[in-house]
Amino acid sequence: MNDFRRFLVLLPVFWFAVQPVAKADTLEEMREREKKVREVAARVLPCVVAVTSSDEKKPGSGSGVIVSADGLILTAAHVTQATGNNLTIIFPDGRRVKGTALGANRTTDAGMARITDSGEWPHVEIGSSDNLRLGDWVIAMGHPGGYSFDRKPPVRLGRVWRRDPDGAMFTSCPLIGGDSGGPLFDLSGKVVGINSSIHGSVDMNRHVAIDTLRFDWSKLIRDQTWGKMIFNTSMITRPITGAVFDRESAHGVSVTEVYDDLPAAKAGLKAGDVITKFDGEDVSTYHALQRLLGRRQAGEKIALTAQRDGKPVELTLELAARAARSNDDDSTAEIPAEPSIPAPEGPRPWLGAGMEETERRDGTRLASVTPDSPAARAGLREGDAVLKINGADTPNPTAAADALLKLKPGDKVTFLLRRDGADLSIDVTLGKKEP
Repeated sequence: MNDFRRFLVLLPVFWFAVQPVAKADTLEEMREREKKVREVAARVLPCVVAVTSSDEKKPGSGSGVIVSADGLILTAAHVTQATGNNLTIIFPDGRRVKGTALGANRTTDAGMARITDSGEWPHVEIGSSDNLRLGDWVIAMGHPGGYSFDRKPPVRLGRVWRRDPDGAMFTSCPLIGGDSGGPLFDLSGKVVGINSSIHGSVDMNRHVAIDTLRFDWSKLIRDQTWGKMIFNTSMITRPITGAVFDRESAHGVSVTEVYDDLPAAKAGLKAGDVITKFDGEDVSTYHALQRLLGRRQAGEKIALTAQRDGKPVELTLELAARAARSNDDDSTAEIPAEPSIPAPEGPRPWLGAGMEETERRDGTRLASVTPDSPAARAGLREGDAVLKINGADTPNPTAAADALLKLKPGDKVTFLLRRDGADLSIDVTLGKKEP
């Protein structure tokens, strides 16, 4: 969150598609999900391997997953950076084979390796991360703490809580050291992500989205390595479009709002347009569009194809840089550290929403709402503009956070919002989050 641009309020969730308010699962639904998880785990288990170094001077190890019969392995870039090129691949049954590290994108933490011993290897199918939605159930596996003959790779079930425009996903699947590089599966047993890092707690973890990794496939398999290890994506300057998109879009990305005097308006994009191609590449979901935008720089010109009133429209969008906050000396000013929530004794209040600054940096809006959270149950929605909290103005996310941090679990909070051009007031009763 460059310069306070986005502040995660009471729960670190942002940049993901909002879901309807979650209802409690029935016993039958839970039994059906358990059955699916057991079936997937049994099927994919032989393909979840430990990735270790063959060099005694390099004690690094992690996890990986085999995705082809000839032994191609997906893992995390920081795993192969720690192990070096010469690998020993260990199967869940203890069998050991030789392998070698391939390419790595250190910025996204995507990595590849390959088994060099001859043979036909068990492997899993690759799925699509772009089609995942907030709240979807996923399964994480790996070799926590390193390979152990005493136990199989444990199965961790969780949900997708957050999406990052730079190509990462965050889930509630509990992970610890050694799980890095292991696979994240959907409930059909297809790989949709690779475990990357623990983010603040064991139940909020980062994964490389598989469609992000797929974008780099040809470079990774050709043993190319590039980028820097940056897990805090706030350090990356992203270009802006000056448009707001429907995060629930499924057949092309709908434009819900266009800001005056910003790139989208200058390109001729209008609210109601549905973007179907980005620089010649088909886009059907919001996350696919964000993934493509995250790889571009300010000043680049992008050819867009959109549907308007049932007819195709060709546009050229020139991306712009985010405006810097005014400062006595912007060129040398140090970016303030991201504000952190104090850790008071006892339970903390829980809203279950993330806030971000608007594209024009003139207000606060809800970037995310967690399913079945106090915010979701009260009717708050992603994209709502937050005008006031308990009567106090909220010109930026920091002001919103200050208003909320004065409260305690059980307190009622009144939000004055703007939604679809109309103002409305919603009361939220804060929940309790144990420290």
